Amino acid sequence: MSNLKLSCNLLMIEDNPADVRLMIEAIREAGLNEMVTTRYAYDGDEALALLTSAHNVGEPFHMIMLDLNMPKVNGKELLAKIKGNESLASIPVFIMTNSDYKNDMIDCYNLRADAYIQKPTDFKRLIDFFIAVKHSLDVNQRLSVFQIEKVYEEMKMAV
Repeated sequence: MSNLKLSCNLLMIEDNPADVRLMIEAIREAGLNEMVTTRYAYDGDEALALLTSAHNVGEPFHMIMLDLNMPKVNGKELLAKIKGNESLASIPVFIMTNSDYKNDMIDCYNLRADAYIQKPTDFKRLIDFFIAVKHSLDVNQRLSVFQIEKVYEEMKMAV
């Protein structure tokens, strides 16, 4: 069982180093750092290279967290490339962005994003998201988008 947990690969695509540091800390606080291997890309080009390389060596990513506003290839363009690539399309993509613009959400779902989450402004909420990810791994022995969203929403309601 623990081998499955340890083999879970997470790719965070985020151009803001401060947000990356917060996510690293939230992963640690949620107790998730022992269950996943996390890699980071700071732009869409770097992310595509990592995704392709990981797939080619047989160590694909199991989850992608994608910011929308990035240099070079923006999040929507990258999402379209990921979901348009047969070897990458099945990887769950969580859009995690500051944008609360409804059209961004609609566009992302039309591009087959698996979830759209506004970046929590409260660090505790960011930890809650990663606790939901950990819960999905504990319960399902894999990442379940439905389970993550359900637990995250339940945690939000409990506040």
